[in-house]
Amino acid sequence: MLLLFMLFPCLPLRRALWVTLPRIAVLSGVVLASLALTRGAAVPSTTPGVPASLPATTATRLAGLLPSTGQVVQIMKLGSRLTAVDLQNRVLEVGGSREALQAVLAVIARGGMPVYDERLGISKAEFGKYLAFQPLLIPTGKTVKLPVTRDASRVTFLDSPALSVLRGLSFDLRTGEVRIPEGFTIKPVSITPSSAPDRTLDIKQAFIWNMKAYNASTQNGVSGQLWLYHLTSGQVVIGYKRMSMIKGIPNDGDLMIAYQR
Repeated sequence: MLLLFMLFPCLPLRRALWVTLPRIAVLSGVVLASLALTRGAAVPSTTPGVPASLPATTATRLAGLLPSTGQVVQIMKLGSRLTAVDLQNRVLEVGGSREALQAVLAVIARGGMPVYDERLGISKAEFGKYLAFQPLLIPTGKTVKLPVTRDASRVTFLDSPALSVLRGLSFDLRTGEVRIPEGFTIKPVSITPSSAPDRTLDIKQAFIWNMKAYNASTQNGVSGQLWLYHLTSGQVVIGYKRMSMIKGIPNDGDLMIAYQR
């Protein structure tokens, strides 16, 4: 059973997953399972169970972002859009046609697929490298009252047909640790988002719980990732993607919700 969790690691939200057109056929599934925070290196991770406890002030900020009783949330999904990464700078650098460049950018702005124009002053192969699919968060239009209990020390997600993936998650408001139904307690990692101008989301704070654990005696295990993003707009996004097993019975799930705090 342990092999199950070694073979199917969860796909996390990453700081950047920019996919050039020649690789779309291979990586399109990864793009739709990832959300870019910034263009650059992937979000750093740590060995499960090893990260140090959050500082008291950071844990307090996290507690303030977790949902309250009766919180109304939107169910979100992942989409993507085509964008030009540094194409304008490159064309201007080589002295390419501004008119051809504007035509390409106009097609992209309309959601279309631009056609290579040799007047750009770069090769067709190089042109393709400057086009990328950028992951996006998209509201599904479905809203749900989040079933949670909250007291001075803990927030616990209860059962709901629409939000069953989150059922049983229980957050310690003092440490930020999350207890999961599989019987494990996971410590959070606080991530410092980039302020790069080409970031996908304007994120103030980010917390990630890396989950990879297995108990042979109970046949309980989990492989996945839980994340919380606090946007500058005040919106909080919580996502959970995991494969799990309780008493030898496998289960998987993937859900994102958003709400205002």
